[in-house]
Amino acid sequence: MEPSATWSTQQLAEFLAAVSAFDTEDGAALGAVERAAEAMDAEVAAIVTDGAVVASVGYQEGTAPLADLKSVAFGSSRQLKVPGVGPCPAIAVALEYPPNTAFVVARIERLNREEISVLHGMAHVVAITMRMLRLVAGERALRNEQAALRRVATLVARGVDQQAVLAAVAEEIGRLAGADLVSVFQYEADGTATRVASWTERPPSPRVGESIVVGEHNWVAAVQQTGKPARNDESVTTNQVGAKFVNDFGVSASVATPIVVDGKFWGAALVSSTGEPLAPRTEERIAGFAELVATAISNAKARAELAASRARIVAASDATRRRIERDLHDGIQQRLVTLALGLSGMVDSVPSRRPDLAMQLRETERGLQELIEEVRVISRGLHPAILSQAGLAPALKSLARRSAVPVELEVQLEGRFPPTIEVAAYYIVSEALNNTVKHAGASVAQVTVGKYTGWLRIQVSDDGAGGADFRRGSGLIGLIDRVASLGGTLAISSPQGAGTTLVAELPSS
Repeated sequence: MEPSATWSTQQLAEFLAAVSAFDTEDGAALGAVERAAEAMDAEVAAIVTDGAVVASVGYQEGTAPLADLKSVAFGSSRQLKVPGVGPCPAIAVALEYPPNTAFVVARIERLNREEISVLHGMAHVVAITMRMLRLVAGERALRNEQAALRRVATLVARGVDQQAVLAAVAEEIGRLAGADLVSVFQYEADGTATRVASWTERPPSPRVGESIVVGEHNWVAAVQQTGKPARNDESVTTNQVGAKFVNDFGVSASVATPIVVDGKFWGAALVSSTGEPLAPRTEERIAGFAELVATAISNAKARAELAASRARIVAASDATRRRIERDLHDGIQQRLVTLALGLSGMVDSVPSRRPDLAMQLRETERGLQELIEEVRVISRGLHPAILSQAGLAPALKSLARRSAVPVELEVQLEGRFPPTIEVAAYYIVSEALNNTVKHAGASVAQVTVGKYTGWLRIQVSDDGAGGADFRRGSGLIGLIDRVASLGGTLAISSPQGAGTTLVAELPSS
C-alpha cells in the first residue's frame, strides 16, 4: 500500500478525533491500538511499557506476550510471533509520554516509509492525548480530594463525635483511593491495636472494636516501628488484613499510614484493594486525612479535659457554697440569734429611771435582727435549703417571690432531678433574674421550666433594655461553665432595646 500525503493527513485527523474522545488514559490507549491496527491493516498493535502491556489488539484477552512485545518495543527484535500467522515483521515507535513506552505494530508485510511516518504521527497524538488525560484526571482527583478533606474538616470543626469523624474518614479514603477495605486502628499499651473504624463497598465490613496483635500484622507493625507509611502491591496473607475479608474478597495491595496525635503514634489507617495496585499517591492522600483524624482526636481530648476541669471547678464552687451556707447557718447565724435573745433580756431589765438606755438597747436589738435577716438571705442565696429539702419547683417559686422585678413563673415538673441538675437550674434562673434586676430595667420577667424529651429546658425572658453580652464578663460566664460541665447548652438572645431571652437545656438524668 502506497498512501499519499492527503491520505496520511486524513487518517491522522480521524485518529486524533477518535483517540481524543476517550475520558481515561486506558481508554485512549485501547482506542489508539484498535484504530492503528485498522488503519495499517496490522495483525497486532500494542502500547507497551517496561513492566506492562497497556493495551493491545490481535491477542485473546489477557494473553498478550509482554516479553516478546518488549523485545520489539525496546529494540532487540524486529519480528513478532502473531497468533495464527507466525513470525511477522514488527516496528516500534517510542512515545513521548508515558515514559519508557512504545507503540508496536506487526503485520505480514513490512510497513513502508509513508506508513511509518503515519505511525510516528499516531504515536505523537497518543502521547499528547494521554498526557492531557493524565493532567485532567489529576486535576479531577485533586478537586475530589479537596472536597473530601473539606467535608471531614467541617465535621472536625463542628466538634462532631470522634467515632463519626473516624467513620467518615474511612469512607472518604476508600472512595478516593478506589479501595475495597479501609480500617483505622488505634494502638494499645499491651501490644495490640483496636479497629476503631472500617469501611467497605462489599459488606459486611470487619467489626469495629476487635483487637489484633500488632506484631502479627505486617503493615500495622511497620508503621508503628518506623513512623512512616508502608506499602505492599503484592498479594497478602490472611492475618494481615483480617481473615473474613481475605476469604470473601481476596486482597492484592495495601497501604498503611501513621496517625500521630500530639507527637505520639496513636494508630494507623490501612487501605486495601482486591484489584489493581493502589494509585501511586495513595499514601499522600491518606496522610491528609490522618492529620484531620489527629486534629479531631486532639480536639476531643481537649474538650474532655476542659469539661472535666469545668466540672471540678463547679463541684468545688458548690462545695464551698454549701460549706459557707452551713457555717453561716450553724455558726454565725446561731450566735447572732443568741446575742439577740440576750440583748432582749437586757432591755427588759433596764431600770425605769433609764429610758434613754432602754431606747438605745432596743435600737441595737432592731439592728441585730436586721443583720440576722441579711445573713439569712445571704445563706439562702449561697445554697437554699429549700432546694435540697423540697426540690426545684418550690425553690424557684421562693426565688420568684423574692425577686424585685415581678416574675411570671411556669413550672411543669414531676419528681426530682439529680442534685447537680437541680442546682444548675436554680442558679441559671437566679443569675438571670439578678441580671434583670440590676441591668435590664424591665417591668416583668417570665420564667418557664419543663422537661422535654430527656432534657430539662429553662427559659428566662424580660422586656428590658437588652444588650446583655457574656463576653464582657458577668455571672453568665460561670453559668456557661456550669452548663457545659453537665453536657448541656446555653444560648442568649439580647438585641438592644428588645429585652433578653436566656435558654438553657440540661440532661434530665
